Amino acid sequence: MSRRLLILLLFVTVSLATRAPFLGVPCLDLDEAAHLVVARELRHGATLYVDVADNRPPLLYAFYALAASHGGGLPAVRVCVAVLVLPLTAFAASAFFRHARRGILAGLLFLVYGAAYLAHDMHSVSPEVLMLLPLAAALALAREGSAASPARLFAQGVLVGVAALVRQQAALWLPALALTARFAEPPGLAAAERRRAFGLLLLGVGFALPIAACYGVFAARGAGADLVFWTWTHNLEYARNPIPPAEALERAATALLPFLLATAPLSWAGWRSRAALGRSWWTLAAAAAGSLVGAALGLRFFPHYLVPLYLPLAIAAAPATATWLEERGTAAAVALAWPLVLLAGFTAANLVLYGGSSRVYEETRPVFRRVGDWLRADGCYGQGPLFVWGFAPEIYLEAGLRPASRYVMPQAPLTGYVPGNRALRSEEVSAPSLVRSEHRERLLSDLRRRRPDFVVDTAPSGLHGWDRYPLADFPELEAFVHADYAPAAVLDGVWVWRRKGCKAGAGP
Repeated sequence: MSRRLLILLLFVTVSLATRAPFLGVPCLDLDEAAHLVVARELRHGATLYVDVADNRPPLLYAFYALAASHGGGLPAVRVCVAVLVLPLTAFAASAFFRHARRGILAGLLFLVYGAAYLAHDMHSVSPEVLMLLPLAAALALAREGSAASPARLFAQGVLVGVAALVRQQAALWLPALALTARFAEPPGLAAAERRRAFGLLLLGVGFALPIAACYGVFAARGAGADLVFWTWTHNLEYARNPIPPAEALERAATALLPFLLATAPLSWAGWRSRAALGRSWWTLAAAAAGSLVGAALGLRFFPHYLVPLYLPLAIAAAPATATWLEERGTAAAVALAWPLVLLAGFTAANLVLYGGSSRVYEETRPVFRRVGDWLRADGCYGQGPLFVWGFAPEIYLEAGLRPASRYVMPQAPLTGYVPGNRALRSEEVSAPSLVRSEHRERLLSDLRRRRPDFVVDTAPSGLHGWDRYPLADFPELEAFVHADYAPAAVLDGVWVWRRKGCKAGAGP
């Protein structure tokens, strides 16, 4: 068996071992549920952003559709990530050092640190996790001594473009890779300047190519404008929506600062590796800076926004860590003990958060399963689709029913709801500019055309802060529901409405 295959198998083993306790959790994060609902619609032939919409780029949903193609739900998607995506990302990190000892350490540091935090964000299948595979491959091509080739620069651009079709923030790594073109040629010489400019052009063309191809595919299906709105316009509005400075500082103190403390040994080792890395250190530092900029967009500092930092930090930390391990001193003990203690501590804490009675995460509430069980037992079940008024895609998964509207997750154009903004819930600020009348009209058009058998209203329960958006605030939707539906059940504050004239049945 070849050495490289053994290295890859090591990474697969470590990836599975560090993530095994949470692979089978029904839903770690509601974003996972939304991605899977959208992916299932794609497998039914829906046009993304037209028949079913979310605000992430298309390759994310393509991955979910492929990973869950044989059933298994979200656990199957996580297993695919643990067996393929994460080990291959670690393998690309190892390739940065041509799979020498430092490379193996880089991959192991990435895998262990990446699991040693909140499972809600680091173990769930977020686009930040998936985009790291092409970005890691781009970094491997950008290692010192290998970046002067025009073909490599073009390939790096293509890989970043592919990553941006998983998560838009991947584009923030372009300046880091542009440094490889800057360092590839000596300054001052006219011929070198021309080669540098040509290299930068190739990097940009490579990046633009998959983006342009994606737009061309959607434009051919009449969905070009919808693609731009959901993946660009909508996200810009989300990022700039009002958030008070006090809340932004609180989020930085409770989310960003703990992450920086947890990864402090990586940062220190990366700093101590400057001489060993040479000019590549600046590329890795720029990649980390780009990741920090991406995490700061919107000033929410969700922990999963910080996932991209693991990769450049782990690669940068590998040379110094390797030296410390050879010396077997205090630094070696810290380098070994810190991530393992973090992993053990966060694994125990996460098991309590998802298996105990604390109910810290709303995803753990039994209401989703209760609503799903009730719907499955009702006599109308299976005759038509479902519409959920609220920020609760988990209900679609638990019910096993297709959505009656394209609005599975992105509710801002309908209500001004911005996830994660606590000031909106307390009515300290509002975001009425996000509401678009044409989207309300599209929602009503979807419902009239697809005729759901059930409408689930989560507003009375307050799930995910939806109590601020009762049906009464959307008179046309309220009139539609009251005209064609009758209340059938109230489960933990969630109202279930059944279509009038549908064969009646009794829930459990």
